[in-house]
Amino acid sequence: MRAKIEPAVLYGELKSLAGNRPECLQFVDDRGQLRQDVQTWLGRVFALLEASGEIVDTELLRIKIAQLRITVRDQGYHAEGEIWAIFERSLARAELASPIDVRGAFIPVGGHFDAFSALAKVLGSAQKVVLIVDPYLDETILTDFAPLVSEGVQIQLLCDEASIKPSLKPAVSKWVAQFANVRPIEARSTPPRQLHDRLIIIDDTDAWIVTQSFKDLAQRAPGSIERANLESAKLKIDAYSSQWNQATPV
Repeated sequence: MRAKIEPAVLYGELKSLAGNRPECLQFVDDRGQLRQDVQTWLGRVFALLEASGEIVDTELLRIKIAQLRITVRDQGYHAEGEIWAIFERSLARAELASPIDVRGAFIPVGGHFDAFSALAKVLGSAQKVVLIVDPYLDETILTDFAPLVSEGVQIQLLCDEASIKPSLKPAVSKWVAQFANVRPIEARSTPPRQLHDRLIIIDDTDAWIVTQSFKDLAQRAPGSIERANLESAKLKIDAYSSQWNQATPV
């Protein structure tokens, strides 16, 4: 019998998926099939629920995924709502079962200082390099968060060329002009839709999952910042280091 996934691991993976969920599950492509990004997201959720041993919600999720493939609008909306409910229940169960130190920092709506404080601890711990991954980076990453990184630590910003905000490039240029080598920084972009996480990678050893884009923290919905487990961190560090090396300078 396959061993169940640990609650802390399940919680970390579900929190990562919470920050990357498709905007509209009922959307289909021109062939009447679910979009590929939707299929990928649902497949990851289903695999995690199955590994958790939660039989009832796993089977219910299987049924609702099948209903999403029906293009009748009302059925699609109904299935979408049921899927969100299943996902939220699973996330809540995993959180309650996880050790307190795994849960990370919760950021409520309006909790701008909570976000600042949590990120200060993470970014301030870097001694050599910080890689920040976010498809939707804008100047906020520099005005609000980059100053939390210690002098002499290399800051690397990785974003998506299709989602990057116009304000990022001039902000980086002004940062470089003012701080030069004292606070070194570089921004790069990947081809469209290659980035699926919001992450902070510290000194190529620790990975922190951020459930919202940095520009949206504490704005319209609750969020969180938490350390990835060792196995997941290694996979993410390897994957995003490779993407950084292949990315194009902004």
